[in-house]
Amino acid sequence: MLIYFIAGTSLLIALGFMFYLAKNMKEKRNHIIVSGAAILFIITGLTVGLLLGNNDIEVKDVILFNTIILLIYSLFLVVYRKIQVTKTSKKKVMSTKKIAFLGIIIGIASVLMLMGFPVIPIAPYLKVELSALIVFMTLLWFDFKTAVVVSLLTNVIHFFMPSSPPLIPMLDEMVNFLATMLFITPTAVFLNKKSLDKEKKGFSILILTLIGFASTVVLMVLFNQYINLPLVYNIQLSFKEVIAIFGLFNIIKWGINSLVINVTWRRFYILRANL
Repeated sequence: MLIYFIAGTSLLIALGFMFYLAKNMKEKRNHIIVSGAAILFIITGLTVGLLLGNNDIEVKDVILFNTIILLIYSLFLVVYRKIQVTKTSKKKVMSTKKIAFLGIIIGIASVLMLMGFPVIPIAPYLKVELSALIVFMTLLWFDFKTAVVVSLLTNVIHFFMPSSPPLIPMLDEMVNFLATMLFITPTAVFLNKKSLDKEKKGFSILILTLIGFASTVVLMVLFNQYINLPLVYNIQLSFKEVIAIFGLFNIIKWGINSLVINVTWRRFYILRANL
């Protein structure tokens, strides 16, 4: 439980920085300061969480992981800044603000992924986590391309977390990335943001997350039945067994994510006007 407390504390601090940055910051130099402080708290939470959560992890591995996070974060800032072509000083400030904001939410999504918990005793490697909430909100705040970048970088960071070596590098992360994309695609395609801005009603979000939930569950069951298990892991399970394990897991995971999104999205969406 201590790992969740520490990671949760760093998460709350980072969320506080995120709201402060979106609502109050005007000088672009402060954007980087606030973002850097948030990343520091996130790394602290991840470091302590990893050390407490796995006795087999060595300190040098955690230090290497932190170095990789900082390198990925710095590279992201540099690359994103390069591709943001701006013409006025006001746009430059907003661009810097967006860059800092994205750095924070990638860190928050990484902490949420670390806080995953198993729900099926016979498959403890299948863990429910809420990073999809941040990816979904990125879609509402910005656009689909930005949501893809946030999800991809979050999974890359998760891959570098110290743990037992996977059978195939990046496989689990790419499956999670695929599932997240399936989940947010109906909203990306059909949501009318102008209507959402005017009405602030949650019916469209509810319907689209339910569609995303159903399509993700069905497609992930088919993916595991016909591709992942037989071709990658050379495991043969009956369709009923796949549904009992992977179907149930995806129902729980994406059901919880859908519920949390519908309960919380309004509180996060108000930041869009300031981004």
